[in-house]
Amino acid sequence: MVYEDKIYIIGSTGNIGQPLVRKLLSNSKVSLTLYVRTPAKVQQLFGEHPDGKISIVQGDYYDQKPFVETIAGHTRLFILLQLPDFNDYKRIGRDFAEKAYAAGVKQVVLNAGSSSSLPWRYPFYSSVPVEEAILSITDRKAFVTLRPALFMSNQLAPGDAADTVKSINSIVGIRDPDEKTPWVSPNDIGELAANVLQEPIEKHGDAVYEIISDPKTPKEQADILSRVLGKDINYVQITEEQFYETLTKQAGIPHGVAFLLLQLNKYIANKTIGLSVLLGRQPETLEGWIKQNKKFFL
Repeated sequence: MVYEDKIYIIGSTGNIGQPLVRKLLSNSKVSLTLYVRTPAKVQQLFGEHPDGKISIVQGDYYDQKPFVETIAGHTRLFILLQLPDFNDYKRIGRDFAEKAYAAGVKQVVLNAGSSSSLPWRYPFYSSVPVEEAILSITDRKAFVTLRPALFMSNQLAPGDAADTVKSINSIVGIRDPDEKTPWVSPNDIGELAANVLQEPIEKHGDAVYEIISDPKTPKEQADILSRVLGKDINYVQITEEQFYETLTKQAGIPHGVAFLLLQLNKYIANKTIGLSVLLGRQPETLEGWIKQNKKFFL
């Protein structure tokens, strides 16, 4: 079968990549190339499809030869990088984009982060440099940036809400009880990316889309968990020092990233205006996401 659009995806198997790929697979006119470390995982996640619908390329961030050998013929590229080193993030993001444009790709969509929307160089770890690096590429084509805030799936991270709900019937954080947390559903990020990758390239141009699905206060979050789980869940406010120590000493997160998370946990933001327009539906609510993932809190 001949497909009208070929889309290359770096970052297809995580919480954002899965809804992205599933939505694109529903489009009979699109074929996908997935750049992955473990090809067997693609089969497990997405099953069987007609010949040519999904191509799998095994590769990593540092040896980009498999990418260079397979990017030609694609019209669009989605990039989602998971790198702890800021300098690697900037260099590798630009490398992928530059090679893609040189091979004829007409649109690059980067999943960055809400830190880019904060004041200049605030605080240490930001996706601003990789955005600037891609924007500076000579003869580049369209470049769309997604800037999601705090993932609802973060609640499943070690030591976060799912663990503390099970151990002490509480959620823990540094926000004031009535101070909003800018929650975003990974499903919303993935589906928004899929929409951009399927719509006319000129429609989105060099757009930047901040993504906040359903801001809720810690008190509201605890109330939602109480309703969904059928037991009383409380909110426990801790100090900034306790929060930082949990990230660095217990979770092993580097200082720069931990300090950014500390700052973001005091970052107040409202729901993204127009997000329903970009999604073609209402954004997913925190309560809806918790209901879907209830088993992890029990």
